[in-house]
Amino acid sequence: MRHVIAIPTLLISFVFAHADETTDRLAKELVGVVRDPRQGLTQRVEAARTLAKLGPQAGGVVPDLIAQLKRLQDDELEPLQEAVVETLGAIGSASKAALPTLATVKGRTTDIDQAIKQTTRQILAAEDSQDLKTLIEQTSSRDVGLRLRAVKTLGSQKADAAVAVPALTVALSDPDGDVRRAAVAALRAVQPQVKPSKELVQAVVADLADPDDNVRLTAVRTLGKMGSAANAALPALQPLLNDPDKDIRRAAGEALIKLGGP
Repeated sequence: MRHVIAIPTLLISFVFAHADETTDRLAKELVGVVRDPRQGLTQRVEAARTLAKLGPQAGGVVPDLIAQLKRLQDDELEPLQEAVVETLGAIGSASKAALPTLATVKGRTTDIDQAIKQTTRQILAAEDSQDLKTLIEQTSSRDVGLRLRAVKTLGSQKADAAVAVPALTVALSDPDGDVRRAAVAALRAVQPQVKPSKELVQAVVADLADPDDNVRLTAVRTLGKMGSAANAALPALQPLLNDPDKDIRRAAGEALIKLGGP
């Protein structure tokens, strides 16, 4: 059962009195209330819940919150323990360091266990989101190696990387062929049921003229797998029926049939 405590007037005054100060300063003062045993339980709980409203901006006080959890034993000040756990979840990925402590706190009470379960999910979800954000940023790095690794990693996350589709679409026109090909593979992995976009088909078609036999063969086979959705590639595929490589000629014939060609 969740503990419901009314917000005390003193704490409301406290927050508004510091409205013009930095969030970091406010977070430190709030966590000071949370950790101060001279304060009443109600004030400490509401300080924690007000801290939670700062979200990721309160990341700097995670060590203080961890220390508070370690200091309390069993069901001691249960409402405060529950509020601190929930605050860690609201802070998000910055609370990753609290996961080992949360594991040791399990089993104290049913309410605390429920809060720990929810908070753990929030922390891990925020961590994944942060990782995706970083990878998306790296797809536009000046370092071609970094761009390539980022695109491949996003592809390996499949549907979980759906938010990266716009960045991967931009990568289809990357000046580096390996990055372009990785972007094609990544988009097909992230959206396997989605009809290939015009940009994706064009990126594959560009490889049909590559001097490397393996690159041309892979491109032909990729277009064949797309089927009629890639019929815009028919004119570019036709000449490959006369490619010097017999495997490419054979693959081109099969792909033309799948694309609905003559």
